[in-house]
Order: sequence, then C-alpha cells, then structure tokens
Amino acid sequence: MVSQRSDHKHWEWRRRFGSRPNHQVVEGRKEKELPSRSEKFDLYTFVAGAALQAGKPFQLECNCSGIVTIMPPFQDEYVVCPRCESRIKMIVIEGDPGYIIGADPDGTPRLLPVQGSSKPHPGKLSATERDAILAQVQAQIGRKEK
Repeated sequence: MVSQRSDHKHWEWRRRFGSRPNHQVVEGRKEKELPSRSEKFDLYTFVAGAALQAGKPFQLECNCSGIVTIMPPFQDEYVVCPRCESRIKMIVIEGDPGYIIGADPDGTPRLLPVQGSSKPHPGKLSATERDAILAQVQAQIGRKEK
C-alpha cells in the first residue's frame, strides 16, 4: 500500500508536470531525458518504398554500424539504433532506386544510399560507374544554371 505522503507527492507531481515524467532510468540510477514532443532526430536515412511494400524484413544500418531490423508493415517514422541510441528518421523514397543524388557541404554531387533497396550500394559501384553518374549530374546542373 502506498503511504499518503508518497501518494500526495505523486499527485502533486502530476498536477505540476503532466501525466508522465520526461525521464527514464538508464543503467541503474542514471537518468536520461527523453526527447520532447517536438520530434528531433539525430540522423536521417532514405528507405526504398518497395522494401516496405514487399512485406519482408530488411536491415537498416546506422552510421555506428548498428543494425535495426525493419519488419513491414512499418508505421513509425523513425527507429532507435540499439548500439548508439541515435534516433534515425526514415524518409521513404518511392520505388527501388538504390541511391539518390545528394551533395557534400561544398555542393559537390554525391550518391546517397537508399536502404532496403535491392540495387547495389553506391559504395559497391565501380569507380567508373560512379564517376559517370556524377559527371551526368554535373552536366545537368550546369545546363540548369545557364
């Protein structure tokens, strides 16, 4: 049975701060603040829409090499890496593209992987294939700037 004093503290806390504490216990007594309602993500990744529609599990890889197994149908917009605890927002790309065109901070085009794709990872393309794709992108960017 809960004593009146602790019960009073509980209800006082709920009155002041809401129904749930914004902390969770991690590793014994250490506390870690949970993210607030405004969704903040540590990382972003692109996911092939075809992988989600296929209904088969696939692995999403974090930057730390941690693996999150995605079990379709997946209805959340993010996952948490079990290794580094990063919140990874998944941006679904229609189809099965393998990669999309992005850019480095200096504006240089770059191939970004689309996770869950059946196509090869851009890092597994030969240097000539990668250079040809990026040269084509540079040419298209040059045409649009004129």
